[in-house]
Amino acid sequence: MVIKYKQENGLTVLLEPVTGVVSVSVGLWINKGSRDERPDQYGYAHFVEHMLFKGTEKYSARQIAQSVDRVGGQHNAATNREYTCYYINVVSDYLELAIDILSDMYHNSLFDPAELEKEKNVIVEEIRMYEDTPDEYIHDLFMEKMLSGHPLSHSILGSVEGIESTTRESLVGFCDEHYLDENTILVIAGSFTEDRARDLILKYFGKRKSAVSGPAETVIMPPQRIYHQHMEKDLEQVHFCLGLEGIRRGDEDRWGLYILSTILGGSMSSRLFQNIREKEGISYSIYSFHSSYADCGIFGIYCATVPKKFDYTIELIMKECRSMLHEGITKQELEDTKTYMKGNLALSLESNEVRMSQLARNEMTYGRSFSFEEIVRIVDQISMDDYMRVAERILKDKKLSLISVGKLKNSKPEKFDLNL
Repeated sequence: MVIKYKQENGLTVLLEPVTGVVSVSVGLWINKGSRDERPDQYGYAHFVEHMLFKGTEKYSARQIAQSVDRVGGQHNAATNREYTCYYINVVSDYLELAIDILSDMYHNSLFDPAELEKEKNVIVEEIRMYEDTPDEYIHDLFMEKMLSGHPLSHSILGSVEGIESTTRESLVGFCDEHYLDENTILVIAGSFTEDRARDLILKYFGKRKSAVSGPAETVIMPPQRIYHQHMEKDLEQVHFCLGLEGIRRGDEDRWGLYILSTILGGSMSSRLFQNIREKEGISYSIYSFHSSYADCGIFGIYCATVPKKFDYTIELIMKECRSMLHEGITKQELEDTKTYMKGNLALSLESNEVRMSQLARNEMTYGRSFSFEEIVRIVDQISMDDYMRVAERILKDKKLSLISVGKLKNSKPEKFDLNL
C-alpha cells in the first residue's frame, strides 16, 4: 500500500513499505529539469545535480561517497528534461543515513567556488564524451530537430561555452528558483515502518525551503519539426532516427501507443528486430521509442548500419511502418504484447529502486499511484480498436523526419519517400 501525504512546508511524501526485502530506496525528486532553463541557463539543471554531490555544511564530497560506500549502498542522480532526481539505496538499517545525506544535499550544499571550477571540467568532458558516442548523440540531435524552438529541444548537458561561462551566482540563483518544497517529492520504497519514516522525514525535511525570488516567465513557442538533417562525421556506421509527433504524458491513448511501439521495435521479437537484424543482418541495434512530456511527445525509431546499407535499411523500416498502419496487427501479436508488458512490469517491480522511481513519476504526471493490479486490468482491456485508433492518430497521412550522423556524402536524405 502506498502512503501519500504533504508536509506543512509543501513537501510531498510517498511511502511504500515492501515485505520480504532487506533494502530501502530513498529518492528525492525535483519536478524541474532542463526545459525550465532559459537560453542563458542551458545545462544548469544538470550542473546543479553535479554540485549537490560536491560538499555540504556537514559532509565533504568524499564523505558523501564514503558514507554510502562503507555500508554497501548505492547513490546516484539523473537530470531529465522535466525532472531531476537523487537517490540512495541501502540496507534498511541505514535508512536514517540516506535521508540525512539527501536532506543535507538539498538544504545545505555549499556550491564551493573551487569545486565548481573543477566540475566545469568534468561536465565539459562529459559533453565531449557524449559527442563521441554517436548512438547517444543522435538522440540529442533528433530531439533538437523534432522540437526546434521549444524548451525541450536543447541538450540537457548544455554547451561547452555555456558551462565554461557559468558563475556560482548564476547557478545558485537557478537552484534557489526551482529547488523548492512545493516542487519536491520524497519517496521511500522497501523495508521500513511508516512511523519511523515519518519521524525521520520530519526531522530532516521539516524546515521550509523558501524561494529567494520567483522564476522568470518562460515563453513557450510551438515546436517546428525539421524533416531532414544530416551531420557528416567520420564514423564506420550511419546512426539515424526516424520520427514524428507522439502524444503527451497522461494521454489515454498511451496504452495503445505502448502496444504499437512494442510490436514495431520494442523487443527482440519485434518486427524491426526480427526483419532487419535477424533476417537481413544489416544492423546490430534497432528499436522504436516514445518520449512523452507535459505538452507534447515524440515517437521515433533508432538504427545504425553501414553507409552502403543505409538506403535499403530506410526502405525496410518504412515498409514495416506502413504495414503497421495499413495492414494492422494480428490478434496473436496483440495478446503476446499485452503478456509481455505485464511480465516486464512484474519483473521490474522486484527492484525497490524501480518502485520508488515509478511512484515519483506517476505522482508528477497523474498526481496518484497505480497498483500492479490496476495496471494489469488496464492492459487486459486494450483492444484491437484501441490499437487502430492510435495507429491512425500517430501514423495516418504523416511524414517522418530523418535525422542522421555519419558518412553519407553520396546520399541525400530528402530523396526518400517518408510518407505513410
